[in-house]
Amino acid sequence: MDNTQKLLSDIDRLKKQYRAEHNNAYDGEAVCKKINNLFANNNRFLGDIAALFTDYWFNTYIATSPDIKNEPTAENLDRLAAMQSLLEGETEGTDCLTDSDWHELCELVNEDAAELPLDALNNMMAIFVDKQSL
Repeated sequence: MDNTQKLLSDIDRLKKQYRAEHNNAYDGEAVCKKINNLFANNNRFLGDIAALFTDYWFNTYIATSPDIKNEPTAENLDRLAAMQSLLEGETEGTDCLTDSDWHELCELVNEDAAELPLDALNNMMAIFVDKQSL
């Protein structure tokens, strides 16, 4: 199981745990905030960039959802999984990201570049160049 699959598995477990703790009630916004924390913690070795990515994910896709109580949708989970792949320097599963996503994520990495491990920065920047996001 790779890190992206583990992330999705952990999110599924988090959603089930939330329902169990709240008498089968579900609040998508609250769950997505927990997902933000999970994502940031899973990638803490990269500094603040993971939190910046999940803030972008939340503000762009979750907070603007017409049905926020039922988030995250499968489509929005795919976007977060794509961001996980990007952090790992992989392009597999990133086709769901829009041009706007690529440009914004590139901008976030540029702003936080001094704090990133050099290998991770180089891998992400190579992907941004390939996606023509610079």
